Order: sequence, then structure tokens, then C-alpha cells
Amino acid sequence: MGTIEPWVVVTAISLGFSIPVLLSSYYTVILFISSLRYPKSMVIVEHRPPDTPMVSVLIATFNEKFVIAKTLDAITRLNYPKGRFQIIVADDSTDETRELIDRKIDELNSLGLATFASRRETRDGFKSGALNLAAKSLEGDYVLLLDADSMVTSDVLSRGLPLFKLDPKIAFVSFRVGHYNREQNLITRLFALQLDQGDTINKMGSYSIDAPFSFQGGFTLISTAALKRVGFWTNDSIVDDADLSCKIYSAGLRGVYLSDVRIFSEDPSSLEIWKKQATRVAQGWAKCAVSNWRKIILCNNLSFWKRLAILISLLGPFSALSWIVVTFISAVALALGVTTPGNSIFSNPFYLVIVTIPAVSFFVSGAYALHVQKIMTLRNLTLLPMISYTSSGLMTSISVGFLNGIRGKHGSFFRTPKSGIEDKENSKQYFHDISFGRIAVIESIIAILAIALSTIALTKGVWFLFLSLLGFGALTLKSVNLHRLFRKPSKNHSITGGGGPGTISPNEIRSQEQQEGEIVL
Repeated sequence: MGTIEPWVVVTAISLGFSIPVLLSSYYTVILFISSLRYPKSMVIVEHRPPDTPMVSVLIATFNEKFVIAKTLDAITRLNYPKGRFQIIVADDSTDETRELIDRKIDELNSLGLATFASRRETRDGFKSGALNLAAKSLEGDYVLLLDADSMVTSDVLSRGLPLFKLDPKIAFVSFRVGHYNREQNLITRLFALQLDQGDTINKMGSYSIDAPFSFQGGFTLISTAALKRVGFWTNDSIVDDADLSCKIYSAGLRGVYLSDVRIFSEDPSSLEIWKKQATRVAQGWAKCAVSNWRKIILCNNLSFWKRLAILISLLGPFSALSWIVVTFISAVALALGVTTPGNSIFSNPFYLVIVTIPAVSFFVSGAYALHVQKIMTLRNLTLLPMISYTSSGLMTSISVGFLNGIRGKHGSFFRTPKSGIEDKENSKQYFHDISFGRIAVIESIIAILAIALSTIALTKGVWFLFLSLLGFGALTLKSVNLHRLFRKPSKNHSITGGGGPGTISPNEIRSQEQQEGEIVL
């Protein structure tokens, strides 16, 4: 029996890591094509049900002094009878946010809105634990789930509630994510476009073919009966929305995506924050997959392809790890002479074509996402290639998060800092938890190694591998932002009132709605 050539082993390992990613990538292509079939109209019944069911507005907050007042103010403008909804603030705050919320509660109660805070002594279970405690006080038939920075528009309830009449299996209505600080800087514009694209592909596409999709906790209207049926939130989950979505679909229920109704929120204003958020999501999704894969596979309420779709979604962060493994193995094999340039998987035209098709779909779907919202300008189109480059800077941290989740590591709920509509100097030091940590050290080492390996790929004439490694290494190193080590802290000034810096008025929200474009379904 002949021995196996070393380059065959390298190719086999590379394909082994690539196939799951290609499966996920081509599923995304299918969802994009399906998004083109999204219904022209979601208005099948009257906007407001005759019985105007009771609704509970549930807001999770933790030290959110810069945004929570405006979120509560926006709720008062809901186009819904005041006597038919209650407001519960699941507040884990340990700073002056508590006093600010108490003042707003008194103000809202004086306006005839039943409002109170649910509090506890510890943060056991993070956000999920706070929501489970507050759930004991729910009086509504439906629950509007909001984050501390979720700025509702007036028609959220009047447009969302009727959709539950479409099918008794509908458990939630997911709204499009709006961005009230989209134009703050380049990072917020990129992040906003990424979410726009995700909403368009994953939600419009999934809904169009009745495929499972994960809602986002601050942008969802959910049936209380469905919450009770699945046992509410899983304690200690650091991705409460994905975990709950998984439980809902496994129970044989489903969701609706309403594309033309937005709930506005604040996007991360720096790549550092974006990376930490992405790391948490990667870890949480992987841990959710490890905890629930048996239940998903054995679930009798789901068809085979829907079970597969859920697992593909939860394991999405594996793509980052796969890319790093495949490129590094290929480069090291070239450096050691294990493979020749002609045997490298990155020199194989068939492989390059296979990986190029999803890349082309990415750019086309991004343009379509801009078209859907009627903001397809040249300025916004130029962001699409920048997103792909920015994603390179996130790969290492996402990979670390994914591996921690697969290991079942507990993790912590990273609270994405929210400072209001502007990046105020007096809020920067308040969010001191954005620091140079161990993941940044790992990123720096891998980035330097990638740049070194790219020079080897260059000398061997494997151009695609050279460009991939060089771009990844340079952008990752840039994203680490090493100058933080030498940055002087700024003086901390607090914002405790409902107005002042960071105030967002109804007119500003309406202006942003017009800027993002109006969609006619």
C-alpha cells in the first residue's frame, strides 16, 4: 500500500474545515435569493385588533444612564391606548441610573402609564436572569421586548399585533433595526450597513421560505403564551435572543419579520466595542449549539432542513476559525515544502470559483439591502468592500469566542456601551471596561504571524493566499489599536438627567427615518 502524499493530507484538512463554511455560505446565498420574494404587503388584517389586547413593555437595563430616559419617553408616544399596556424596567443598575429610572417611573405613572422597576440584589444569570424575574409581573397577552437604547416608533404595536392573527403558530414579530447614530462615524456606518444586510438576508429571506431565524431582543414583540410554553429565558445565556428563538422554533412555533417598521438603537462607535460584542455573540451562539444540538436534531416539531438551518445559524461563527485554520495551514505547508504552489488549495481554480460565488453574493445582497431601504447611494455602496475588510479584523476575536463557547465556557454578558446620539467626551471614561485584554494579545500575535506567512506565499507566487493573509494581518493589527496602552484617561462627568447631551428628540427620529428611507411593502 502506497503512502499518502503530505500535500493530500493538507488538502484534506483544508477541505474538512472549508465544507461546513461553504454550506453556511451557500445557505446565505439561498436566503438572499429568497429575500427577493419577501411579501409586497404584510397588512392582511386591520392595523389595530378590535379587542386591543393588553401589552407589557419589558426593558432590560444595566447602568444605561445616557439612553434609558429617552427610551422611556419614546414609549409614551406609542399609538396605543394608555390603559392597555404596562411598562416594566428590568433594572440591574448599580449607579445613578437607578435614581434616573425612579424619576422617570414617577413621571410616567403621573401620565397614566402603569410603570415600575423590577430589581434584585445580584446579577445572577445576567440579562436573562433579570428578564425572568421581571416576567413574574407580566400582565400583557404580548410582550414588547426592548433594550435600554431601543427607541420605538409610534406604530410598533398597531402594526405588529395584527400579524399574530395570520397563524396560530406565530410566537413573535421581529422589527427592522434602525440606527439613530448611523452617521456618527465610519464605524457606525459600517455596523449599520452590516445589520441592514443581516436583516434583509437572514430575516426577509428566512421569512419568505418559512425558515427559522433569530430575533433580536430589543426589537421584538412576543406572545406571552409562547414565553410560558418554552419556559421563558435560559439563565446565564449571554445570547438570550438566539437561545429563546431556538426554543421557540423547537416548540413548533414560528416568527414574522416586519421589514417596514423600525425600532431605533445605538450602534457601536468604535471597532473595539464592535469586536467585544461580536466575541460575546460568537461564544454565546456556540455554547447554545453545544447545549441544544441533541434537542434540535431529535425535535419532532421541525423538518430536517429546518433543524439543519438552526444548526447552521448557530455555528456561523465557525467561519472565522475555519478561514484562519485553512490559510495558516496552507501557508505553513508552503513554507515547509510540504506542498508545492501548484498543489495549494489556493491555486486550485475550482476551489477559488466555489469560494468566490458567495463573495459576489455578499456584495450584491449588500446593494439590495441598501435598495430595500432606498439609501443606495454611491457613498453607501463604497462601504460594502470596507465591511469585508473590517470583518478581517474581527476574525480572531470571533474565533476565540467560538472556541470558548464550544468548550462550554460560562462567559460574561458584555454590555455594549451606549452614550446617546453623540460620542461625548464625558461618557468615554464611564465605559472603562473597554481595555486591552488577553484576546488583544492573541490577535496581535496571530496578525504578525499572518503578515510573516504572507511574504512566504508571495515568494511562492500564490497570490490569493498572499493577499488574504496580508490583508487579514494588517487589518487585525490595526483593529487591536495598541495606542490604548498609552492613552490618558479623560475626566469623568456624569449625565443624570433626561435631557442634555445625548438627547434624542422625536423630530430627530423622524429625520433619521426619512434619511434611512421609507419602505413600501
